Amino acid sequence: MPTFKTEVQKHQKRSDGTWNVKIRITHNRKIKRVPTSIYVSQCDLTKSLKIKSRDIIEEAEAIISSYRDACNKLGTRANSMTVEDIVDYITGISDEKQREIDFISFSNTYIESIKSTGTARNYKSAINSLTKFAKRDRLNISEITAKFLSNYADFINLEKSKRNIEAIKNDERITSNRALTLYMGCIRHLYNEAKRVYNDEDGGKILIPWSPFSKYKIPRDEATRKRAIEAEAIKKIYDLPYKMRKNARTKSEQNCRYNLAKDMFLLSFGLIGMNSADLYTCSNLSNGTIIYNREKTKSRRADEAEIHVDITPAISALVEKYRDRTGKRVFNFYQMYRDTNTFNQAINKGLKEIGKELEIEDLEFYAARHSWATIAINDVKIDKYTVHAALNHVDESMKVTDIYIKKDFTAINEANRKVLDLVFGD
Repeated sequence: MPTFKTEVQKHQKRSDGTWNVKIRITHNRKIKRVPTSIYVSQCDLTKSLKIKSRDIIEEAEAIISSYRDACNKLGTRANSMTVEDIVDYITGISDEKQREIDFISFSNTYIESIKSTGTARNYKSAINSLTKFAKRDRLNISEITAKFLSNYADFINLEKSKRNIEAIKNDERITSNRALTLYMGCIRHLYNEAKRVYNDEDGGKILIPWSPFSKYKIPRDEATRKRAIEAEAIKKIYDLPYKMRKNARTKSEQNCRYNLAKDMFLLSFGLIGMNSADLYTCSNLSNGTIIYNREKTKSRRADEAEIHVDITPAISALVEKYRDRTGKRVFNFYQMYRDTNTFNQAINKGLKEIGKELEIEDLEFYAARHSWATIAINDVKIDKYTVHAALNHVDESMKVTDIYIKKDFTAINEANRKVLDLVFGD
């Protein structure tokens, strides 16, 4: 193990008559000197340049003590390291400990690396909320304690009680508890990512030793509101006549939100609850099958949430109606709306009109997905495992097994045909 000693070198006297105190490190018969922030004058030294000031000796010993602690964490690995390696290691720890780890800055950098735009928006909203609570755009990670999180939770609840906010995705209303769960979940993940980046347990570098989420428990989200509607209601949507605007031409009905909402609800239902973001971005249509990776979860899954959904006769006309003639994507929605958000908003605004007309309370786009699953299980008697797979969810208990099984989408497409047959008949 290395040895440490304070040292003042006679030939390094500065023009102001002072010397810099160095720590001499000896390891495997090699010597390296590390400068400190301590400077001494002649009155602090003996004639042989030994430090005699008790205050300075204690200050230097504190530095040496921190170096020894760092080396002790290396254990026997230190024996195979050079003196240069030792110096880099102990001074690296010292420098990083002195540096403030700004949680806000780290989080913003991490968010930029997230591929899913919807997920990134969730995290950005959480950080914006945290910044508003902290009343500044810098936050030392050491300030995030269980008490801090508890106070932040009170802040979220107060803010959300003043006004309901729109969910990041699917135009869903967020309740106070929903916002708390969403934001705190994002903050916890970002905090753990910071620990992953800054801490090196194997190397003994623990720059973030705290675990505030072990004491502060995030409340469970409220049960998801049931959005499913009956098969008869879906058939009513199917039977609705299109509305033509006063100055409409033959193809202008595509630009009417009422008509768009009707078509998209039926298209989503016919494609096993396909989300608006996936309708907007999907680009692979092969032999009558749409192959896509679910935007919401593809960045978090090893299989990138890939799914294959067959186009059935029930929706083939809608697929053709909105087909992208350029071949760039499956559908032309990207030519009609600037992004997935405006596309989704247009659908939900149109569905509000349809819901009012058919007396379906709070009808929204996600109801197509919920309705498919409910009808599949309750009316068609499809087993839950198949419905689970059809919704492109991951069964946590089957993760290891799934590694060995090649995916086959036959079962979910057979289930879809049965559901559509029940709702639309022939």
